[in-house]
Amino acid sequence: MTVHEINEALSAMARCSMALLGECDAEQTRMEKLDELSELGIEQRAVQQGARYEADSVLLSVRLRLANKNAENHRAAAREFVSWWVDVATTAWKSAVLGTPLLYARVGAAAPNILMAEGDLAVVPTADDLTRQLVEFGAFLDSPLPGSTYDHDENHAAATADLAACSGLLLRRDATGEVRVVDDEFPEARRRRLWGGFWVDHRIPAIPQPDELDFLLGRTPPEFAKPLRAAAREVIQAAMAGVRVSELGDSDAPWTGVESAEFDRLSEMLDRLTALLAVYAQAITNCLPAVRAAEKGQSDTHSTS
Repeated sequence: MTVHEINEALSAMARCSMALLGECDAEQTRMEKLDELSELGIEQRAVQQGARYEADSVLLSVRLRLANKNAENHRAAAREFVSWWVDVATTAWKSAVLGTPLLYARVGAAAPNILMAEGDLAVVPTADDLTRQLVEFGAFLDSPLPGSTYDHDENHAAATADLAACSGLLLRRDATGEVRVVDDEFPEARRRRLWGGFWVDHRIPAIPQPDELDFLLGRTPPEFAKPLRAAAREVIQAAMAGVRVSELGDSDAPWTGVESAEFDRLSEMLDRLTALLAVYAQAITNCLPAVRAAEKGQSDTHSTS
């Protein structure tokens, strides 16, 4: 891709991400308003002994259920879309620093809801050999020979299927009935192979590892490097907040006042994670012209020395 094409692609991703985030906010606001009306209706019926099964009340309940589902679906879609923007921006950043080309196919690797052309799938990493072997062996154990007295273990089969799904792999039977392990081509599987535990565990795209991030920031002009580092830090902090929220939610013991306050504070951080990813993606997008200019300046200096 040319520099112009990269800039145009990232600009379009930014515009579409902001539109989708706005739609998320609208769906969330609608859901909250319906929830308030529902709570008010419950209070009124309790005081006035109103009819529980009155049609308007039931319709409100139906609308609230739909609004909850719409808000949830929009949040998930926004996370996927903004994560795609982060992925492409990060890849473009590395391309600018390292001087490597950015392929058209790589831009589509994490695109939500889109199947890739068969020839383009080569840009998506495959699962590591050990994981693939484990899945293949598990699938073999779950496929006994005809006539055997093998006792099928549902738990083991489920564990094999879970490992395959988490690794972006798919179990298929070929024409002979044998189970084959193949790379799944659907967007969720591609994200899992691209981003690994970042996506599987935290639902965020892969952030460069500390050493790589330091290297990239070191090749980025300071006026852009500082906000970029801060944006990356906020993303990781919000993702870690999600881990703690899950720990508190899984606890059977009564919460202390401190834990309740911690849960509320961390939940608020977690709710902002998609917006923080957008800030991070925009920070990378903003820095690219300066990074390219700095790299070109260094190249020109070396060529004349």
